[in-house]
Amino acid sequence: MAESSSSTVNTGQTEVGGVRTENIPVQVTTIRLTKENYMQWSASMTMGIAGRGRIAYINGRKIEPNETNMYGQKKRIVRVYQLMKDVYSLRQGEHSVADFYAALKSKWEDLDYYSDDTWDCPQDQVRHLTKEWENRVFLFLAGLNEDFEGIRRQILNSDRLPSIEEVYSRVEAEEQ
Repeated sequence: MAESSSSTVNTGQTEVGGVRTENIPVQVTTIRLTKENYMQWSASMTMGIAGRGRIAYINGRKIEPNETNMYGQKKRIVRVYQLMKDVYSLRQGEHSVADFYAALKSKWEDLDYYSDDTWDCPQDQVRHLTKEWENRVFLFLAGLNEDFEGIRRQILNSDRLPSIEEVYSRVEAEEQ
């Protein structure tokens, strides 16, 4: 008789408690592989994997999905849209400047994660990133409460637009 084991395989998407999760290892068979029971173990593993619709990845009929295919371009676009919507609607409100900036920065980091731009020319990338950071300064300033109108005007009327870090530092100093 074969011993019990925790032969697991990563089966991709699984539904747990009504929520779809990715890459949860599940037990496929209770048969522990030994030198004597390969055929029994192999048949059990094959049935378990096939029962989860993943056998085509094992036998080579399907190639391993890359990240874009796995999560889908549509899901990426929807996530980027939601993040952009959140960023543009974010306001300081009752939050401190530090909390407001942290919330914006977190959303920007999420957006950066989903960025998949490719560049033919390094100068184009530099121009794009410069414009993006300039827009982040504008979003931060636009989201501040009216109490900061004075510092907002000073920053916008300066000869050059400071970096987001400089702007944050000046606004935070004004808050205190």
